[in-house]
Amino acid sequence: MTDRIVKLHGRIFLRADIELLTGLHIGGAAGGLEIGGVDKPVIRNARTNQPYIPGSSLKGKLRSQMEKAHGAPQNHGINTVYIHMASSEVEFNTFPISNVFGTLPEKNGFFTKTPTRLTVRDVHLTEKSAAELKNLRTDLPFTEIKWEAAIDRVTSAATPRQIERVPAGAVFGPAEFIFSVYTGADEQSAPVAELFDSVVEALNLLQDDYLGGMGSRGSGQVRLRNISVFAKRIREHGYGDSQDFQDQPLQGLADLDRTVLKAWLAETFA
Repeated sequence: MTDRIVKLHGRIFLRADIELLTGLHIGGAAGGLEIGGVDKPVIRNARTNQPYIPGSSLKGKLRSQMEKAHGAPQNHGINTVYIHMASSEVEFNTFPISNVFGTLPEKNGFFTKTPTRLTVRDVHLTEKSAAELKNLRTDLPFTEIKWEAAIDRVTSAATPRQIERVPAGAVFGPAEFIFSVYTGADEQSAPVAELFDSVVEALNLLQDDYLGGMGSRGSGQVRLRNISVFAKRIREHGYGDSQDFQDQPLQGLADLDRTVLKAWLAETFA
């Protein structure tokens, strides 16, 4: 039997602001919002009443983009939704999904070697955006109402509905993506650290797609800006010393050279 050993070598951090290029709708529960006739309200912070981006929504979208980009089989059902979960060592190593975004402890007799490596935090409005939205005469606090209508193709009768969105131009941040460099039996820290490149790939895919709901109808286009990458190693003297990938924050993902990043990750965690 192979020893089940998990070692943490350090963590890789990517922080960025998320700018809305079009209105964003990430749904919340209608019952607790008391906002009248809005058919599709957004999720809000119960304490501040401000909309936010749940880490689960952001991580799920990144995972979905990677599944599609790599043609990973949708082999695990969650209610009516199917996602990819590695069910063998071959799938685990072929698709950069389960070994980055996580999988079940056991599936079809396949045991994973490490815990989930990627953590995605909830993302709140920046102080500047929150102040700007508070001062605007928006339909609801911090948000707008987008009217849509389903049109009967024969009678042309319209069935209107209201969708709540965070207006374009708002900025959430900093978003934080944390990749723990865990190694299990027979794994080396440098190749595992290089898997962080899959997070950057997923973020690039997200920018050309959308976040939240109603994306095919214009909502949810986002752009990352003010991007910083750094790592914290576990060494003999402890954990916490930070090593920066670049001197200044990058303006966008296009400025992040993935080849150089992978080389830096391999060297940092050699």
